[in-house]
Amino acid sequence: MKETLIYHKSISPGTCLILFFAGILAGILFVQTLSDDSFAGIFSEYFLNQYAALEIDGKKLFRYVGGYRCGQYALLVCCGAVSAAPVLMGLFLFFLGMTWGTMISVSTVRLGLKGVLICVAGVIPQILFYLPAFGWFLLWLWNGSSSRKKYLFFAGAGFFFLLFGIVTEVYLNPLLLQQILRKM
Repeated sequence: MKETLIYHKSISPGTCLILFFAGILAGILFVQTLSDDSFAGIFSEYFLNQYAALEIDGKKLFRYVGGYRCGQYALLVCCGAVSAAPVLMGLFLFFLGMTWGTMISVSTVRLGLKGVLICVAGVIPQILFYLPAFGWFLLWLWNGSSSRKKYLFFAGAGFFFLLFGIVTEVYLNPLLLQQILRKM
């Protein structure tokens, strides 16, 4: 007997974009309702200068980032096996947008255009691998999601993209970001 994963209600690409951009808007509104000093953290001049001169331990960073990203990925794969996967994906996209909106808004408030450049530089190399690693799940939902074997195949293929993304986030991104910060 062939096992299938069938979702009775699907999520369309347009709905995904609406949820993501609604999350970005919610993140921006969240930051704008708080005072400027609420988010001094990583977007302060002091922290950025310290980061530019920091020597990064790749092994420790790899364990931290690897554990965090693999946990996110495992959660996504597990959520994909339940019938509420489209709803869970919608929530995931909203909160992802909210995170990006908050980050870009805080960086702009604290540093202006320089903050936006730092945000973009902070995600550039690894996003090229994380999009296919996590994006397969959206394609799975959009295309009707048929068999468990295909689901596991895509999850396995996505895991390899995830590993490449982790490697670039740990070893390439800090070097790129430090070079940009030293020139600013």
